[in-house]
Amino acid sequence: MRSDGTLINHQAKQARCAGSLQPPAEPVAVASWLPLKPDLTLHGLRHGHQTWLDDLGVRYVLQSERMGHEVPGMRGIYSHVTQGIRDELTTGLQNVWEASLRERARIANRSAVALLDELLPG
Repeated sequence: MRSDGTLINHQAKQARCAGSLQPPAEPVAVASWLPLKPDLTLHGLRHGHQTWLDDLGVRYVLQSERMGHEVPGMRGIYSHVTQGIRDELTTGLQNVWEASLRERARIANRSAVALLDELLPG
């Protein structure tokens, strides 16, 4: 990858680069798997997801289902998740996702990771 973000692809058949006459280098890493946040655990991610559900006003019965919990007592017997409740959650999480992409684009509007680069707002 050039410093301007352009990816260079050398033909595999050529033993040397036509421009520099150097042999092909090792493939460029397009991702780093360093921790996003030190000490972040799956349990911590569940706490974060629960907080999003609370913030979005997702109904208790759907929160419980998503978190793998049983709804206790009569509420668990008579409460049910409907398609409308699921649609509200989908819309809310989609809004959270789109907001996160906008925030990421404020840091840098390009990414070396092709999938993220395609998703970032232009």
